[in-house]
Amino acid sequence: MIQLSVVRKYLLLIFLFISCGLMGQQSLTGDTIKRISIEEVLVEKRLSKYPVGIYIDSLKLKNIQSRTLGETLSNIPGIQNSNYGPYIGMPTIRSLSGSRVGILNNNLSTNNLSGISPNLGVHVDFDNVEAIEIHKSGASVLYGGKAIGGAVNLIDQTIPKHLSGTKLQGGFSAEAGTNSGHKESLSLAGKIGKHWGWHFGGMNYKNNRFKIPGNPKPALAYDTDIDPGTEDLAQVIVDARNVQNVSLYPYLSQYVIEKMKEPDHGLSEEDLYTDKPYSVIGGTQVENPKNDKFIAGQPENTPRYVREVYGIRDYHPVEKGIMPNSHGESKSINLGTSFIKHDFRIGIGIKANEGYFGVPAFAKIEQPEHNHDHGAPAKAPPYSPINTRSLNYEGLFESSYQPIHNLIKKILLNYSYQYGDNRELLDIYKVNQFNSRRHAVRSEIEMHCQDFWNSTTGVDYSNLSMLGEGLMRYLPNVGSRETGAFTLHQFSLQAFQLNLGFRHDWVDRQAQADADYKTSRGLAGGNLSPRSFHLNHFSSNLQWQYNSLLQFRLSYNHAERAPDVNELYAGNNHFAIITEENGDDKLNPEIANSLEAEAKITYLGFTLVANIYNNNFNNYIYLAHTGLSNPGGFVKKEWRAADTEISGFEMTLQYQKKWDNKQGVQFEGFADLVKNKNTSDDEMRKWAEGDYMPNLPTSRYGMQVRADIRRLNLNVAYTQFMKQKYLGKNINIEKAMPAYAMLSAQIGYLFPLRRYQVVAFISGNNLLNVEARPQNSPLKYLAPLPGRNLSAGLRIKI
Repeated sequence: MIQLSVVRKYLLLIFLFISCGLMGQQSLTGDTIKRISIEEVLVEKRLSKYPVGIYIDSLKLKNIQSRTLGETLSNIPGIQNSNYGPYIGMPTIRSLSGSRVGILNNNLSTNNLSGISPNLGVHVDFDNVEAIEIHKSGASVLYGGKAIGGAVNLIDQTIPKHLSGTKLQGGFSAEAGTNSGHKESLSLAGKIGKHWGWHFGGMNYKNNRFKIPGNPKPALAYDTDIDPGTEDLAQVIVDARNVQNVSLYPYLSQYVIEKMKEPDHGLSEEDLYTDKPYSVIGGTQVENPKNDKFIAGQPENTPRYVREVYGIRDYHPVEKGIMPNSHGESKSINLGTSFIKHDFRIGIGIKANEGYFGVPAFAKIEQPEHNHDHGAPAKAPPYSPINTRSLNYEGLFESSYQPIHNLIKKILLNYSYQYGDNRELLDIYKVNQFNSRRHAVRSEIEMHCQDFWNSTTGVDYSNLSMLGEGLMRYLPNVGSRETGAFTLHQFSLQAFQLNLGFRHDWVDRQAQADADYKTSRGLAGGNLSPRSFHLNHFSSNLQWQYNSLLQFRLSYNHAERAPDVNELYAGNNHFAIITEENGDDKLNPEIANSLEAEAKITYLGFTLVANIYNNNFNNYIYLAHTGLSNPGGFVKKEWRAADTEISGFEMTLQYQKKWDNKQGVQFEGFADLVKNKNTSDDEMRKWAEGDYMPNLPTSRYGMQVRADIRRLNLNVAYTQFMKQKYLGKNINIEKAMPAYAMLSAQIGYLFPLRRYQVVAFISGNNLLNVEARPQNSPLKYLAPLPGRNLSAGLRIKI
C-alpha cells in the first residue's frame, strides 16, 4: 500500500505540472539551454535536468588511460572499482554496485548485467565516449530503482549530435606497454552536404598476461591457522586433521592400557587419556599412571582438540610474479549517421564489441566416481582456469526536436535494441551461456514554464529476456520488464534553487525452467514464481548560494528497488564468482531513504567541497554466506534481506590557475570514507556477516596534478588506500588487507606534422610497484592489482 505521505507528494507534483502548463502560455524571454565551457570542451546542459554531480569530458578520459569503467572512475571521491580481475571492473558508489548503480548510454539503460554477474558488465570503448555524467545520489527518479545507489551516463559519439566543421575529422591512436599489452583505436567523423553527419570508430586490444610484484596470493593463504572460509576464498587445500590435546589430561587409564589391544572393547588411543586418578578393573579400584605430557594450569576454555596441518597446496599451480590466467583481448566497432538541422535531429547507429578474458580463479566440475581399474581409486578431475567470452551488438535510434514554443523547449525520443551472447568457460569448455535481448526506449519533454521554473517529464521502458544453456547453468530462462514515468521540476529564486522529482515504476520478473535446467540446494529460486512490483521514488534538493564564496546544498531522496532475476531465481554453481548462488522468489523490494548535506567554498582560485550522507535501507538484499562449500571450489551462498545503514563523508579541494590558453596548472586533493553497517535484529546476518558488510571499500586520500606548459602536459595522481577498520565476517572474521599507495603519471608533447596534430605520450601505472589488494575485491586472496607498467603511444588528430 502506498503511504499517505507519498500520495501527497505525488498530488503536489501533478499540481505543479498542470500549473506549469497554464502559466507556460505567457510570453517568455528566458532560454532553457545554457552553454557551459568545461576544460575547453563545449557542452549543452539542460537546466531542467536533475543536477549532475560530476562531469568528465573527453580530455580527462584520455589522460586516465584505464581498461574498465570502474577503474576509470576510481579516483573520484565516493567511487571505487569493484575489481573482479584486470578486465572486469564496475563502479562502486558509496559501497553500492551491480544492480544498485545504473549504467546508461545516452540516458538509455544498457545491457549491463553486472548485478547478475560481474563478468556481464559493460565493456566500454573509451575512445568512443565524449563524456561521462555521474550521479552519486538521487538518480532513481531519472532512471528507476536500478539507480538507487547512483548512476553513470556514458555519452558516446556513435550517432553524431552536431555537424563537424569539415568533411573529415577525427584521429588515430596506438599504444603499447611493458605490462599492459597493446591497443589501437580509430575515430572518424564528417559531413555530407549541409545536413548529414556521419561517424565511424573502432578499437583493438590484446594482452597475454599481467606481471605482479611478489606472489599471487597473500601470506595468510599459506598460514597454518587459516580458517575454512578463507581457505575457500584463497582456493587452497589444507591437509590437516584434528588431534586430541593430550596435555589437558593428567592421567592415563590403566583399564584402557590393558584392554586396548582386545578388539571386542573397541578402544582407541583417544580413550587412553583421562581426568580420573583411578580405573576400575574386575571390580577393583586401580591407580592410573600419570601422563608425562600433562601441562597444569591451562585455561578452562583450552580446546580439547587441536588442528595439525601437514601441508597446504593450491587448487592450481601459480607462479611468482605472474597474475594467473590474466589474458585478455577485445575488439569494438561503431558506426552512425544523423540528419541535423537547427531545430531537429534524427539519427541511427550500430555498435558491436567482442571480448575474451581470463579470471584469476580456478574451478572444476565434480564427476561421478567411476573407473575401470578394478577397485583402484578414481582420479579427481583437475582444476581449470575460468574464462569469459562476450559478444554484444546494439542498434540505436536518437531524435531531438526543439519547437519554437513558449512552453515546450525540447522533445527527445531514443531507442536501442541490444543483443548479448555471454559465456562462462572452464578452460575452453562452455559451462554457462546467456543469450540476452533488450529493448529500451525513452522519451522526454523539456519545458520552460516561467523564468524561475523549468521541468522535465518523461517515460522509459526496458524489456529484457535471457535464455540460458550450458553444463552448469545457475539461472533458468528469465524475463524482466520495467516501465517508468517521471517528472522533475527546478525552481530558481534569487539565491535559492529547489529541485523536486517523482517517479513511479512498474516492474515484472518471471522465470521458466526447461528440461535442461536443474536447481541446486536450499531455496534455489523457490517455485520460480512470477513477481510484479509497484515502486515510488521521490527526490528533493535545496541549494542556497549565500554569496559568491559560499554555497550550501541539502537533499532528501526516497527510492525503491525490485529484486533482480538472480536474487529471485538463481540456483546453481556460478563459475564467474566461484559461488553456488541461491535465490529466493519471495524477496520484497528494497526501500532507501537518504539525506545528504554539502558545503562549497570558493576563494582565490581554490574550491573546497565537503559533504556527509546517511542512507537507511529497509530490506537490503545481499548475498549471504552459509558457512558451507561445494567440491570444486564453490562457496554456498543465499540471497537474503536485512536492514542496513550506509554513511560517510567526501571532501575535495581544487585549485586552478591559467596564465593563458596554453599554460596553466590544476590541482585536486580528496578524501573519503564509507560504512555499511548492520542495523537489523537478524541473528543470521550477525552470525554470518557481522556488524558491517564484508568487502567494504577502504578509506582513501589522494591528489592529482595537471600542468600545461605550451606544447607539454603532465598528469600525476597519487592515492593512499588505508587499512580497513570496519570489518565484516565471512562466517569467520574478515581479514584486513594491508594499506597501499598507487602512483600514476603521464607526460605528453604536442607537435604538428604537416596538417595533423600529433601527441606523443609516456604513461605509467603503479609506478611504486606495490602489492595492492583492494579490500572490496572478491579476488583479493587470489591476485593483486597489476604491477608497474610503462606505456608509450601516439595520438594523431586530423
